[in-house]
Amino acid sequence: MPRPRSFDEAQVLQCAMMTFWRLGFDATTYKVLEAESGVGVRSMHNTFGEKDELFVKSLAAYHAMASGLLDQLFAEPGLESIRTVFAGMVQTRPEDDISQSGCLMVNTVFEIPEKPQAVEDAIGEYRAMWRDHFRAALVADGVADAETRAEFLLGALWGVLSQIRLAGDTTAGKPMADIVIQTVESWR
Repeated sequence: MPRPRSFDEAQVLQCAMMTFWRLGFDATTYKVLEAESGVGVRSMHNTFGEKDELFVKSLAAYHAMASGLLDQLFAEPGLESIRTVFAGMVQTRPEDDISQSGCLMVNTVFEIPEKPQAVEDAIGEYRAMWRDHFRAALVADGVADAETRAEFLLGALWGVLSQIRLAGDTTAGKPMADIVIQTVESWR
């Protein structure tokens, strides 16, 4: 009979998500996760499976976290919601703030050249979530060609997040975010 778990799976998954986000897929090993979470490698492996499986679960946790944030930011969809997203993501933050690491999904696109299908699916669903929120905000304010403009905003978002990851500083994306905000203001 297996022993009952002596750790909270949700907490360990949260720790794994944050570690993958901060360090990247390659640098995050079960040994690193053991040090970060305090849970033994064998216990994590028995609970979450191989590293790839844990990573996919971490991407799902990240998606859920972002979904909750987007639901708040776009509670009243409109151009102001879009402006808030771009202005907020490039504000000065403490050095240890995880947002200095950019976006786990964007980082994954660049870090893992040959992605398993489950990872491709997670990225696709995440992109669709953002696109849908942008489209709904544009439609709510009667902006023409909402589909194309939502796609533009999605590309700009990923560009800003890439700049943040490369520099390790949220303010690195500010010049690009400022131009996006100016563009969105011109759609009023």
